[in-house]
Amino acid sequence: MLNLVNKHFGIKIVTTFAGLLAGGVIFGSQAPTTQASSNKTVTIYLTRHGETTGNVMSRVQGSSDFPLTKNGIEVANDLGNGLKGVHFKSAYTGNLTRQEVTADHALDHSGNDQVKIHTTKNLREGGYGSFEGDSIQADNNKIAGVYGYANGDEFMKQTGKDYWNKLQNAYYKLDQENSQNTKLAKSDRAESSTQVQNRMQKELTHIAKTTQKDGGGNVLVVSSGMSINEYLSTLNTKKYTGAPLKNAAVTKLVYKNGHFTIHGAIGSLHYVNKGADETK
Repeated sequence: MLNLVNKHFGIKIVTTFAGLLAGGVIFGSQAPTTQASSNKTVTIYLTRHGETTGNVMSRVQGSSDFPLTKNGIEVANDLGNGLKGVHFKSAYTGNLTRQEVTADHALDHSGNDQVKIHTTKNLREGGYGSFEGDSIQADNNKIAGVYGYANGDEFMKQTGKDYWNKLQNAYYKLDQENSQNTKLAKSDRAESSTQVQNRMQKELTHIAKTTQKDGGGNVLVVSSGMSINEYLSTLNTKKYTGAPLKNAAVTKLVYKNGHFTIHGAIGSLHYVNKGADETK
């Protein structure tokens, strides 16, 4: 950011001096700089965190802070090894340990250990309120029942690419009704899919625009499975099917001219597999 400020400062001085020599017309000469900045390409490596103790125990994680397992750390290392050669301008994660640690290991093993990690609550997993820490299996029938399905498997099969949004909204509906009989404040209860989508959209757009102003480049962003899926469902693409994202899976988002497009496959394990092969 400091380099960007210095560059803009230098451009302004030169432009002003040239404008005075030409008779004081200086305003039009600055427009191409702004336009050129908006054309800079930003590639976001939108990544799910590594395996956690909550994953292994089949627990509802959400905003709860489950750590990475030994295997989760190894997968994060594999991701980093597979990303060698990719220079990251910056890195962002949610404010959960599993997201930050995944990014830290990926940056360290990819040769980007000098890149600072910015944390924000906007990239955390969807919040599940009173259901945090529950057994997924125990909650399945409750969630499916909101839509009249017999069980969780039928619910997932029948709803397809809408599954993750409907799942989030089921948590939201049940928690609004206080089906768990807890004393949680309204602000701590489950989020709706719209709330998750809006904060993810806001943060990813902010990251893209900030990086674009700094000349474009690659950004590592580590978030979580449901929040990533809920965000991807808002994009106008036939690639999105609602398939579950595996740990450390990467979806490349390219931002240019004010729009995001998906480059390559959604939830790719290419970098993880590449890194694992190279360390055998």
